[in-house]
Amino acid sequence: MLTSVKDAAAARRAVLATAKERGVRWVRLAFVDVLGIQKSVSIPVGELEDAFNGKVTFDGGSIDGFVRGEEVDMVLRPDPATFTVLPWNDDGQTEARILCDIQMPDGTPFEGCARTTLKRVLEDAGDVVQRVQAALEVEYYLFELDAEGAPTTRTTDAGSYFDFSAGDRGQEARLATSIALEAMGIPITSAHHEHGAGQHELDLSAGGVLTMADRLVTVRGVVRRIAQRHGLHATFMPKPLEDSAGSGLHIYFALGEVDEVVRLHAISGLLDHAPAYTAVCNPTVNSYKRLVAAWDAPVYTVWSHRSANALVRVPPSFGGEPPLLEVRSPDASCNPYLAMAVLVEALAEGIRARSLPGDPFTGSTYELSERYRSDHGIKLLPKSLRQAIAALDADLVIRGALGDHIYHAFRDAKLAEYERYRRAVHPWERDAYLRVF
Repeated sequence: MLTSVKDAAAARRAVLATAKERGVRWVRLAFVDVLGIQKSVSIPVGELEDAFNGKVTFDGGSIDGFVRGEEVDMVLRPDPATFTVLPWNDDGQTEARILCDIQMPDGTPFEGCARTTLKRVLEDAGDVVQRVQAALEVEYYLFELDAEGAPTTRTTDAGSYFDFSAGDRGQEARLATSIALEAMGIPITSAHHEHGAGQHELDLSAGGVLTMADRLVTVRGVVRRIAQRHGLHATFMPKPLEDSAGSGLHIYFALGEVDEVVRLHAISGLLDHAPAYTAVCNPTVNSYKRLVAAWDAPVYTVWSHRSANALVRVPPSFGGEPPLLEVRSPDASCNPYLAMAVLVEALAEGIRARSLPGDPFTGSTYELSERYRSDHGIKLLPKSLRQAIAALDADLVIRGALGDHIYHAFRDAKLAEYERYRRAVHPWERDAYLRVF
C-alpha cells in the first residue's frame, strides 16, 4: 500500500512537471455521464495540485445518470496516467486534458461512475483471465456543412473502401486527426477510407481495456475537433444514411497465453450474453438501423473465422501471437467504459461457466434458415432499442456488471429515448400515408 501511495505521488509530480515544461495554462478535467457524453471543467494549471487532492467538485444532480432531483457535491479525481497536452492552441493558450473518476465527498467511489465500473469488472474478471487487452477499429462519417454551418449528410467524397483521393478534405482531415492522436500518445496502426462515401476508419493499437476506453473518449472528441477545423462535420451516428454502410466499432480482445478451450469458453460467453449487452453496446434508436442483414453487420449470435457478418470473429493470427476475439456488433455511440465492462463480463462469465460455442460458421450468416438457427441455438440480436432493453432486463450477469445504480439510470434514460422516438411522426410516415388516407 505504501508503494502504491508513493507511485501515485510520483505520477502526480511528473504531470505537474510536464505541464510546467510544456507551458500549459489550462487543464480540462473530463469525465463521461451514463450515456458516454463527455463533460469537463477547465481549471488554471495552478489549481491542478488541488484537483489531485480532491478539491474540485461539481453538482452531480445536474448530470445524466448521476443523482437527479438533488444537489449533490461530487469530487473529480484526476487520473495522472491520462494526462495529455492538447495538440492545438486557442488564442495562444496551451491546454491539457486529464480524465477523472468520480467520488463522493467522503472519498468513496461513486457507483454511477462508468470508469470506476469498468475498473471493478476488470478486477472481478481476474479470477478467470489475468491479462486482457483490447484494440479498436473506429468508423465514422465526414459530412459537409451548409451555409449556416449546420451539418448535412452531403459529401464531395466519392470514394469507397481503401480509396485515396488527393486533395480530398476528408482525407486531409483523417491524416490531421491521426497526427493529432499520435501527438497525444494514442498510437494509430492504420487509417483509411471505408465503404461509404465520406466514411473513414481509424485503427487503434492494442492496450489495456481501461486504456482503450479512455482512448475512445479522446478519439471521438479529437475527430470532431479536427473535422470542424477542416470545415466538415464528423459523426459517429451508427446509420446516418439509409443506402450506405453503417459505422461500427469493432473491438478486439486478446486474452494472452490461455488454453484454446478457455478461448472457446470466452467466445461462448460473448454469444450467450449478446442480446443483453447489445443494449449497452448499441444504445441508440438509430443503432438498430445498422444491425440489419446488409453491409456485413451482424444479426445473429454466430462465431466464425472468416465470415465478415458473424457477431464474433477469430481472425488468423500472425507471428505466433495468440488469436484475437473480434466483436463486430458495437458502435461508437456507446459509453466506452460500459461497453467494455459488459463485454469483459460476458467473456469472463463464459469462462466461469465453461460453456462452449459450437463449431465455427462458414459463409454468410444472412443465409441461415430459421430451422438451422433453432437446431443450433443461434439467437437473433435485438431489432430495436426496446427489445434490447428487455434482453438486458432478463440477464442478471450483464446487469450485475453495470451495477444497480447504472443499470436503472441507463434503462430509464433509454426507455425515455425510445418513447420519444415512438411518439415522433417521421418523414417516412408522411410520405407513405399523408396522401393515401
